[in-house]
Amino acid sequence: MPRLPLPLVRAWVRARYRVVDELLSTPRPDDHPVGHAAGTDPDRVLVLGNGPAVGWGVRSHDLALPGTLARALSARTGRGADVTALADPDVTVATAASLLDGHDLAGLDAVVVVLGASDALRLVSRARWSAGLTALLDALEEAVDPFCEIVVTGIQPPSSIPKFTMRCGGVVDRHARSLNALTEAVCAPRARVRVVSPPPPAAAPEGVGEPPRASVPYAAWAAVLADVLAPLVDVALAAGSTARRAREAPQTDERRIAAVRALGLLDTPAEKRFDDIVERARVLLGAQGAAFSLIDDGRHWNKSVAGSSQVEVPIATSFCSQTVRSGAPMVVPDAWRDDRFVSHPSVRFYAGHPVESPDGVRIGALCVVDAEPRSAESVDLVLLRELALQVQRELRAVPTGR
Repeated sequence: MPRLPLPLVRAWVRARYRVVDELLSTPRPDDHPVGHAAGTDPDRVLVLGNGPAVGWGVRSHDLALPGTLARALSARTGRGADVTALADPDVTVATAASLLDGHDLAGLDAVVVVLGASDALRLVSRARWSAGLTALLDALEEAVDPFCEIVVTGIQPPSSIPKFTMRCGGVVDRHARSLNALTEAVCAPRARVRVVSPPPPAAAPEGVGEPPRASVPYAAWAAVLADVLAPLVDVALAAGSTARRAREAPQTDERRIAAVRALGLLDTPAEKRFDDIVERARVLLGAQGAAFSLIDDGRHWNKSVAGSSQVEVPIATSFCSQTVRSGAPMVVPDAWRDDRFVSHPSVRFYAGHPVESPDGVRIGALCVVDAEPRSAESVDLVLLRELALQVQRELRAVPTGR
């Protein structure tokens, strides 16, 4: 049987899979595209692209690649992990660099690029693939910290993607392999860029002709990526990674104030969603008081308080303003012996964790306090971070009422 000219094959494939794309009814997450793993000193990773980065087949990013990768990475490093997805099911290699517009990438420890399945399905030309990938990598290397590692995943065989029915090893799979070889060539001269093969397709159970195609194997993707990322981030951290210093650097007052006021929480009544978290912090961390505080223009205002009736304190005596400025958890074992807080009248012990707005600006802190001094080791900073993350989830949620 004669082989059809490539332009005719390309036109047929594009037409076929454009229709398939429009008919896809697979669920995808509708929550904030972030996954967390418990622990202190968290690594921060961005997953960029489409395919598995989108979260096909699950309703929460915690079950998709951000959550599974955060947990897999944390299990290998012993630190916490924050993984954010910047994904668009319609992105192609030609438009991927535009996803970065308006995003601050300076504090990232690693970027994972998951891209190419849709380009392979459309049989994008090798020249277009090379130009688009080069533009994306140029944009990333300019935007991220010098210690940030970039990992590019190879294109999985399109025949293994759920919802697509095509012959294994056919023209589309062969084109994907050709693009993967080109990816290796484009990335090879770049010292900070690694190419990783995707996990192998799921094997069919014994006696079954086709493997299950119900959902993306996120755990397998996470394991492959974490195995590569963990040693890279460990080495960067040991070498004095500046990515952490970049994200803990002071943010401008103007940016913080704008973010605080955009939330619309200042001078609003108490809300159960925040009060419950603050009370849990007080009880679980064994403290006399706790608060979720916002740092406005020269003003420390407590949105929620447990164990104390004080709503506003002068900014000059605010522990939380120091926590926000530091960008990291802060513990003051005895304020009366700390030159920054010796004049504070009623609090001796303080532990606080920064709270970020949905767009990553530090706007306040979750803290616990005591009238008696305590050791720094007496507070569980892992738990304090988890509770601060609960506050951040509520900041992203639409309140049902106040």
